[in-house]
Formats: sequence, structure tokens, C-alpha cells
Amino acid sequence: MSRQAFTIFKEKADILLRETGIKYDAKPYKETIRKMLDGYCAAYDAGDEYLKDLYISGLMLRHWDKVKNLADKCPNIGLEESDFVDWVFEAITLACEYRKWQTDEKVNAQQCINQCIETIRVRKYYEFNLDKHSANYNTVSLETPVADETDTNSAKTLGDTLSDEEEELQTKNVDGHSAAREMIQTFINKKKLVEAIILDVIAFGETTKVLKHVAKGIDENGDEYKYTKYSQEFWAFKCIQLLSNLPDTYTEYFNDSYDVVPAQFNAALEVLKKANNQKLYREVRATLKSARTLVSRYI
Repeated sequence: MSRQAFTIFKEKADILLRETGIKYDAKPYKETIRKMLDGYCAAYDAGDEYLKDLYISGLMLRHWDKVKNLADKCPNIGLEESDFVDWVFEAITLACEYRKWQTDEKVNAQQCINQCIETIRVRKYYEFNLDKHSANYNTVSLETPVADETDTNSAKTLGDTLSDEEEELQTKNVDGHSAAREMIQTFINKKKLVEAIILDVIAFGETTKVLKHVAKGIDENGDEYKYTKYSQEFWAFKCIQLLSNLPDTYTEYFNDSYDVVPAQFNAALEVLKKANNQKLYREVRATLKSARTLVSRYI
């Protein structure tokens, strides 16, 4: 699918060159990216689907290396390369929605796209981890480079960009751990303490196992390459083990981490301690089902 997508984007990028004179990989890259993104936004506003396809095809090819980068950064979601192609596509459309480079001279189009790729990565990473029965959320590093491809002397980081923009784009979904704790607090507020404890153990305990296999990808030149892909699966057995053997310090940890009524927490903890393995498995399945209904509030 990724090879087919690359071929389609390449065909449309060739048409973009013929009709607009914009070559997607022309230097300076920063200026070319800005022209294509400006063109995409203008076509979007005009409802011109034909031009939208041409411009986003050029943008996709210019950022094709980000597909492999995303796959490398998200080792514990069992997705195909074509899924990461979709992530890059969604990130470009998100950049068009915010258009920060058009209103703030400190931010250029390339930086906007890089920021949106990180935003989409965290949204999807959180969503798919939870959907795979895992809440082992990752924190996006604020040291992630988002500098221009031509700017070799100034490695602008995600943290730098967040500081520059000072709007919702900068802070949305950056810290996955905070999102996990926020969801757990929501369950606490609803007086669902058993579910809150289970989610905390899943989110911050060692409840996954890692699988490894070799995958194939397509680089920006259309050539095939191989890379190692890791996937991480929820391990229900390990989760049940942890729930059955919570340490004496867990009560203090939980009360320090969340806004909770101690008596309610103690009652829920007692329920889990008295539960046999069969009941614990049922509780875990029910909790994850409930959590998935809330996930859209945190992505």
C-alpha cells in the first residue's frame, strides 16, 4: 500500500510541476514547502479538490522520510507503514487548519508541519495503545528536533517551538503520561475507583510484552528497504499478577498521585484484593472497554 501511495503521489507531483512550476524537492526546501502549503490552503479555501490533491502530493513526497521516522518512534503499536503514511497526511491537513506560519514570522511552514506530525503522533500513539488494551503511554520528548532541513546549525527542538507559538497547537497532547493521569482522575471523580486502580496499573506498570519482526518500506526515491519493527501487546496475565500483588506502598503512591477520598480508595483496593483471577480478568476487560469510550476527550 505504501508503494502504491508513493506512486500516486509522484504522478500528481509531476502534474503539479507541469501546471504550477513547483518542483516538490526544489531548493531551498523551506521556500518550496511554504509555496506548496500556501497553495494547499488556498485550494482548500476555494474547495478545489483537484489542486488540493496536487499540492498535498508534493508535500507528502517532501516529507516521505517522516513515514519511517514515525515507525521508528512508535515501536509498540502493531501498525503497517501505510498507517504512518496516513499520519503524515493528517499532520499536513492539521497544519493547514492552524496556518501559524502565515501569521507569525517566527514560525515557518516546515516547522508547522513538523509540530503537527508530533501532535498527530502523540494523539495516535495514545489512541492505538489504549485500543490495543494498553495504556503504557509515552511522553513526547521536548528535545525532539523540529528544525528546518536546511538549518544545520540551529537544531530547533519541539520545546523551542512550543515556547515560540504559545497557543493550543503548542501544548495539545504533548505529555502522554499527563493524559493517562487525567483519564484516571476522571474515573476517580465518577467514583469508579476499581477501574481507576486498574488503569493506573496498566498505564504505569510493566503490563506489555514486546514483539520484533522485519518489515519493508519505501524511501523518498521509491526504493525498497528493510527495517526492524517492534510491536507491543497488552499482557493481561502480567496485569493480573500486578493487581494481585500490589505493594504496601501503593496506597501512599495512589493518594499522592491523584485527588482521591482515602476511604473510597481503600474500599476499592479491598475489592481487588478479595477478587480471584477470573473476576480480575473480567474487571480488566470491562475497565478497558469503559476507557475507550472516553479516549476522544484526551486526543
